[in-house]
Amino acid sequence: MLSLLRTDYIDVGMIHYVDSLEDWETIVQGPVMAYALDLKERGVIGHIGLSSHNPQVALQAAVSGQIEVLMFSVNPCYDLQPANEDVNALWDEKSYQGHLVNMDPKRQQLYEVCQRQGVGVTVMKAFGGGDLLDASLSPAGVALTAKQCLHYALTRPGVATVLTGARSVAELEESVSYENASQAEKDYATAFASFPRISWEGHCMYCSHCAPCPQQIEVASVTKFFNLARAQGEIPETVREHYELLAHHAGECIQCGACETRCPFGVSIMKNMKQAMELFGK
Repeated sequence: MLSLLRTDYIDVGMIHYVDSLEDWETIVQGPVMAYALDLKERGVIGHIGLSSHNPQVALQAAVSGQIEVLMFSVNPCYDLQPANEDVNALWDEKSYQGHLVNMDPKRQQLYEVCQRQGVGVTVMKAFGGGDLLDASLSPAGVALTAKQCLHYALTRPGVATVLTGARSVAELEESVSYENASQAEKDYATAFASFPRISWEGHCMYCSHCAPCPQQIEVASVTKFFNLARAQGEIPETVREHYELLAHHAGECIQCGACETRCPFGVSIMKNMKQAMELFGK
């Protein structure tokens, strides 16, 4: 289905619910994409978007050059799950029975590709339908707050905005209060480290628990740009430009190790700083 998302400053034509690669191929080679491209060429819409729950489909859309906006499901439990054409598998109890380790590589790749190519991700399911806010319902076995879920989604590479669901005015106000929340209220790292049967060991979550750095390096930002470049196999110009704009760079690291003592996930930060300095040259 193609719908128009209209705001005061932008028109987006959204192609909805594409969860299989077969459906994506049908869309991109058939009349749906042709119609969307025609609307864009005539100025009826400014951009073409697509919604999906499958990172394989979303990745194909992101690299196609035709999709500029992705509506995608992002939360700390979904991010553990491998690609699947069945959206119900994302929340199936069986999917969380074993020990889960770190983010699914396809999902990580998707976020990094969107960041590099300027494809904006609009997040849906940030609260997992509300289940993540209730310890008795959450697959993580620990209740998160709305602010923690929002902050997790907004700190993923490529994410531009989060669509929050609300069943009451109070729930809406809780989400809106994120704008004025303290860093402590937004912090999700401690909760993640306590998840039963889920480990993020060695995986940088960009939570900034490593701060403060005595050299004032923004370790989370340096690591994000390093990961983006390393995944690409080269340094995209946009990533280099963002790295250059940082006030302090990896080469200023004195290898004191203070950051590693604070990291809840055991990331080898000093090694990352060395490799980032070698890659970016500063």
